[in-house]
Amino acid sequence: MTTTPSSWIQRAQDAETIEKPSLWLLADGGHTGGALGANRLRLADGAAGTQPHVHRLSSEAFYVLDGTLEMLIDETVHLFGCGDYVVVAPGVSHAFGAAPGADADLFITIAPGIDRFPYFRLLPRVLAGELSDADIARIHTEYDVHFVESPAWTERRRAGRDIT
Repeated sequence: MTTTPSSWIQRAQDAETIEKPSLWLLADGGHTGGALGANRLRLADGAAGTQPHVHRLSSEAFYVLDGTLEMLIDETVHLFGCGDYVVVAPGVSHAFGAAPGADADLFITIAPGIDRFPYFRLLPRVLAGELSDADIARIHTEYDVHFVESPAWTERRRAGRDIT
């Protein structure tokens, strides 16, 4: 039997956090009856958020709480600041990171809600190189994260690291 919650409340002091990346897990698909998922992500000065990828099953929305977000949408790189809001539809290639010389603090929603908390919990191990390529490929397929190539993003991020 599946039940749909009438509401989900996540108190700040009770939110599950992941240290690297600095991520607060706020709501997963199972918490919201599949309506959405939500998290908060803080990126340090110029830090990468993710490489270019698409989601086939969900849209992803980004609200910049503070700082400057550098974001690839299709093959165009944009800068977004405090108060800017971006929605990326399913199938659209995107990537993001803190802009060089700036931090970025983001509120991210995924709709419809796919249970991705298990994916986010694995990120520290992925980033530390602790998982095999086969495990990483399986995880990305399971959680609807499909990486794509983007020369524009690769060049932009390389150039951004050279800025002092």
